[in-house]
Formats: sequence, structure tokens, C-alpha cells
Amino acid sequence: MRWSRFILLYSTVLTGCATLENGSGAADRVVARPVFAASSPAASAAPPADPAFIAERAQQAYETGRWDVAEGYYLQWIRLKPNEALPWFQLGNLYAEQGRLDSAERAYREALRRRDEARTLHNLGLVQIKLGVGALREAQKRLPPDDPARRETREFLQTLLNAAQ
Repeated sequence: MRWSRFILLYSTVLTGCATLENGSGAADRVVARPVFAASSPAASAAPPADPAFIAERAQQAYETGRWDVAEGYYLQWIRLKPNEALPWFQLGNLYAEQGRLDSAERAYREALRRRDEARTLHNLGLVQIKLGVGALREAQKRLPPDDPARRETREFLQTLLNAAQ
């Protein structure tokens, strides 16, 4: 029973990841500008370097589960708009979704360096909780049975489980 609560807590930690929202409550989406036919064949062969286009492609890839494609687009978006927080935030969400928690934490911190946003702090906190619980579980496995730190670790994990009820 206790493990089921722990699993519930552990599996729902990142479920609460926030998305950036505008004042109307709808998730921010970067709307691409219309792409017009290029005047020459060479110009039409090159992909556009429009940040809005890149952001739209990144979101499409993310929503369809094409993680590697989405990551490439987010990184390209970051190169095009290095001072914007949103691509870092979205990259953090992608990494968190994949379980790449260290990378998610770094991306959220980069987003916060660019814009102090409560939703980014929320997601960073969730990732840090999951990292912390993982570290405590690993410590509990490695500590000798008679070590007082092992008992403290077990008690702390139990406290977390009780708090999640």
C-alpha cells in the first residue's frame, strides 16, 4: 500500500508541469507567419530561419512525440533567439517528458535567467523533487543497514509519501 502511494507520487510529480499561458488562459503558441512562395528555386530549397516557423515546427514535433526532431528545432530556436525564455522552457518540458531530468533542470534554469516566471519555477521544483527522491532511494540502497543515515533516509521518504496523501 505504501509503495503504491509512492509510485503515485513519483509518477505524478511531472504530470503537473505547467505550460506558459497568456492572459486568456490558453497555452502560448507561437503562430507562424504565412510562408509565401519564394521568387527563385534556390530560395525555396533552403528552410526558413524564421523563429516563429521554427517554434511551430518544434511544437508539432513535440505534440506528435518526435522528441529528437523537437529537440533539434528547440535548439535551433534558441540559436535564433538566445535571449528568449520560452524556447528554454519548452526544451525543459521536452527533457522532463523524456525523463532527462538533469537536462530539464538546466533548461529551466536557463529560462529563469532570461525571464523570472512562476510556471518555470513550478516545473523546476517538480524536476528537483523527482531528482531528490531518486537520489534518496539510491542512497537508501547503498547505505549499510546499521547506518543511522539509512534510517533517516527511509523516514524522510515516508514523510514525503505521507505528505502526498
